[in-house]
Amino acid sequence: MWPKFSTKISKLVLVISAILVLFILYRQAFNPLWRGHLEIDTWNYFLKVEDFIKTGSLFSTIGNEILPATTLFLLIPGIFIPQPPFFYSAYLPAFFTLIIIVLICHVFLAAKYGSINQAIIFSLLMLFFGPILLFRFDALAALLVVLSLICFQQKKFLLSALFLGLVTSIKIYPLIFLPYLLLILFTQHQRKLIVSYLSGFTISLILPVCIFLFYGGQASQIIAGLNFHALKPVSIESLPGSLITLSSLLTQGLPPQLLGGWGVWGVNAPLNLFNKFWLLPVAIFYLFLLKNKTYLHQISFGVIFCLMILFLIFSKNLHAQYIWWFLSLFPFIKFRSAHKLKYLFMIVLLIFIGIFNQLVYPLFYTQFLEDFYQHNRQYAVFSALLLRNWLIVTLLILSLKYEFKK
Repeated sequence: MWPKFSTKISKLVLVISAILVLFILYRQAFNPLWRGHLEIDTWNYFLKVEDFIKTGSLFSTIGNEILPATTLFLLIPGIFIPQPPFFYSAYLPAFFTLIIIVLICHVFLAAKYGSINQAIIFSLLMLFFGPILLFRFDALAALLVVLSLICFQQKKFLLSALFLGLVTSIKIYPLIFLPYLLLILFTQHQRKLIVSYLSGFTISLILPVCIFLFYGGQASQIIAGLNFHALKPVSIESLPGSLITLSSLLTQGLPPQLLGGWGVWGVNAPLNLFNKFWLLPVAIFYLFLLKNKTYLHQISFGVIFCLMILFLIFSKNLHAQYIWWFLSLFPFIKFRSAHKLKYLFMIVLLIFIGIFNQLVYPLFYTQFLEDFYQHNRQYAVFSALLLRNWLIVTLLILSLKYEFKK
């Protein structure tokens, strides 16, 4: 499947492509077309860091969704900025630089534990995904997930547990991978390792919390951060949100009323249902694995890839940056020559998912909110969102066939 070049040429192509992609993303990040919507989050990061520098305490971060380990990570760019004064114009490029370092590490791991060709493709996929990566900390979470899975694959179970615990203290979503890893250990009759793995996971999960509390944070802030997610409405970008909007268009002739709050734009839907809706498909997925234990003999990035997409499809939020959660796993999926057409089609799907993802957010997000939702006109952006979500569902179906079809 892959073009046959010498290792030196392949490495050179990888280095050049990665540098070019990161340079383009960095330049795009300062372009108003992307920067306008994207920097809302980084501005909030800056305000938290600025407050910490002034007060020496993390107490003021109550009422937001930022978890303890993330808060500590956001402080890092501030360390390298000369003090005083502390300006946003200095924090933003420092934050970008930190994320670029994270992405370079990700590309390196893709080349080492996937293949150089897969790493080259991965670099190009980053280009189609766009500069949103530089404005968010999802790249860090994805890197830690990959490190945890690689360590597990290399039978470095304690390191794997520590990485997984740490990333769960940054983003909650990696918690859905824990049962899969424990089931593999159980299938391999590694009962003692299960206990030590859970212990390492718990210690790594709690350690950032302890540091957070030491620097003035309070337990009430952590609880508020967790509740913040539960209170979010069903977002307009999610699959359920887009289907609710489509249903309203077909039955009422206009989009549903927008609900703004908790950091998202959403639609009216029962939160008691949609906060837990993802549990059913994920549980069914795990039941399938239990009935087919051949998939539990060793870790597979393909299984994790499928599980990640499945979770996002049935979640109430599917923001633009969340696409990175599964895209970041793709270069580590084992290439099977018997299914090379499926693999190529998966690459094509990821490219178009990235393109439509950028079109919706951030490029035409203002038109999406104002023209479509408020004035019931300009359906093009909503069509792009429907296409993106349909392509994600198609990617899941294709990935399941690629991974589980014998």
